[in-house]
Amino acid sequence: MSGPEDALPDFEVAVRAGKLWPHREHESNSVLGLLCRIGLHRWRRLDLAMLFPDKDILHCFWCSKVKVDGVVYDL
Repeated sequence: MSGPEDALPDFEVAVRAGKLWPHREHESNSVLGLLCRIGLHRWRRLDLAMLFPDKDILHCFWCSKVKVDGVVYDL
């Protein structure tokens, strides 16, 4: 069991989660890229409760952003 002192910072969780699911920026068109640039992302939930308990992790299907507990990280 890991305690709170062993918990990873949210940025590190975002980096590791971002490596698990590659972004689809190369597959999306210019309109989808524009939507992401103005903040309209297509969030998908990642079920990583076994790896990162008590973390709410989402990734954008169109770009490289990852959201951990409501904070958006650009990878």
